[in-house]
Amino acid sequence: MELFEKLKQKNLRGNLNFDEITAENLRQLYIDEEMTDGMIADLFDVKKSKVTYRRRKLGITIRNAILDEYLLVKSDSAKEANIQAKNKILDKDNLNMISKAITHFAFRNGPVEDMHADPNSQLSEADMKTLNKFMVNRLAYVFTLIIEERWLEFDFLIRSTDQFYGHGWDEAEPDDGRTRELLELMMKDR
Repeated sequence: MELFEKLKQKNLRGNLNFDEITAENLRQLYIDEEMTDGMIADLFDVKKSKVTYRRRKLGITIRNAILDEYLLVKSDSAKEANIQAKNKILDKDNLNMISKAITHFAFRNGPVEDMHADPNSQLSEADMKTLNKFMVNRLAYVFTLIIEERWLEFDFLIRSTDQFYGHGWDEAEPDDGRTRELLELMMKDR
């Protein structure tokens, strides 16, 4: 029996108090069992605004649940969705799109764009075209290795490059480029 039904039975006996509901139970009702604030309010005989206020105060929102569950791959359904997304995107037909998108994300939408936009810049349109083409082609090669699961060649590429270059560079620090923030803006609280 789901929590909502259990609480309905408890309510029939008059043993239900909204102030005693745990964050975990409120999350289960709202997220897992998809009960609206109004339904929860009716169950506990409180105002809908009281449920909404407490739920939001506890950070129980569809947006947070979906982002956390799916982006952090926490549940079985999120794992399945993650595998489906991987299989959909890691297809040789998407190589051009992937390479261009990653070039924009990792290269073009960064300091090089600021340098190019600077009126005193030495980077011409032709220079930018050459740099962009170089990046797209190199990334296409890397993603070809990944898509085709050519791990020995990928390992050779990484280890041979690491052996000779980048030793004086700072450690890598993952930077999502505000991706999560943009996803949060796109999702609406229900």
